[in-house]
Amino acid sequence: MAKTTIWGDFKADSVDRLSLSGGLTYLLNTSDINVVNIEAPVRGASKAIRKSGPSISQSGEAPRWIEEYGFNVVSLANNHTMDFGTEGMETTRRAFGKARVIGCGSWQEAYKPLVMKTADGMRIAFLAATHCEFGTLTDKSWHDEIGTAWLMHPDLDRTIQFLGGGRCCDALIVIAHAGVEYMDVPLPEWRERYHRLIELGADAVIASHPHVPQGWEMYQGKPICYSLGNFCFTKLKKDKASAHWYESLCCVLTIEKPHEVNMEMKFVIYQPEAKMITENDDKVFKEHLNRLNSLLKDDGAYMQEVNKGVSKLLPHYMNQFSRGGLVKNVLSMGFLKGLAEGLLGKGFFKREHWMNNIQCESHRWAILRAMKQKYR
Repeated sequence: MAKTTIWGDFKADSVDRLSLSGGLTYLLNTSDINVVNIEAPVRGASKAIRKSGPSISQSGEAPRWIEEYGFNVVSLANNHTMDFGTEGMETTRRAFGKARVIGCGSWQEAYKPLVMKTADGMRIAFLAATHCEFGTLTDKSWHDEIGTAWLMHPDLDRTIQFLGGGRCCDALIVIAHAGVEYMDVPLPEWRERYHRLIELGADAVIASHPHVPQGWEMYQGKPICYSLGNFCFTKLKKDKASAHWYESLCCVLTIEKPHEVNMEMKFVIYQPEAKMITENDDKVFKEHLNRLNSLLKDDGAYMQEVNKGVSKLLPHYMNQFSRGGLVKNVLSMGFLKGLAEGLLGKGFFKREHWMNNIQCESHRWAILRAMKQKYR
């Protein structure tokens, strides 16, 4: 039997005194493979790229901390890996000595599967990919580009079909990084995409990115988790943290027979004052997760939740268009922010603010769904 744990997004400004509880440490020590998404490059590698949204970095000691606790597979397929360009990504990748890094690099590196062999001889394959933001490799003709693998590219599908045939592995796990931030449920388009990955041959699809946990389900007997949430994502100001920001899921996958994957969820919480990551026994959190899983079983209630969520986000998206100068509503906060950025020397009406709404399928799908509701 092979056991794999998969954890959510990790970004630590400092790892001094940061620790895991005994129970979580034991879980890591008794698993064959431990996977985590490293959400930000290490600090000080290079200058930030021009983009929409913040360019974030983390402690240069974070890779050492990750490896000391037993993580041996690291995904860099996310929307912040390229925040400090190629140098930032490469410096971060080199900072890992023992752990295997997946989902980034040249085209061949980013889309290449990792096959890990466990003590009992099982071969577990991993692919990691993200939705399309700055630094995502979407066009194969850009053969000299460095970046992250894209969840929607046909090369990913072809690799899954090949591996899913059982020729190279006993289980194939796709690590996805996509979705709309802070939404409690996934967009229908991502549900369909993850279902399709299972149909192509994946044995599990485990996702993160929304910064909050979402629900999970079985599809054709295979597990899908739509968002693990933040394993540890430190913020400078506690009052800025949204609900469930510090709460996450750890997905425990056990494989007893080839291509038969069982899933168990562990509930996790980061306690910023104590700098401790521990088990989460909060009853309210469990009830929240039960509600989310119930929504995934009720199409009507699920779609109502989706439509409510994207409608709330539409003003934010419109502000981003205005901030980039595309929608010239001079009374909007976005337009004023676009002016302010220019006065601060960051460039008037940066096109990146609206570009990302179009290039990122998560944003584009949410905008279109919200607009169809508003203007139908």
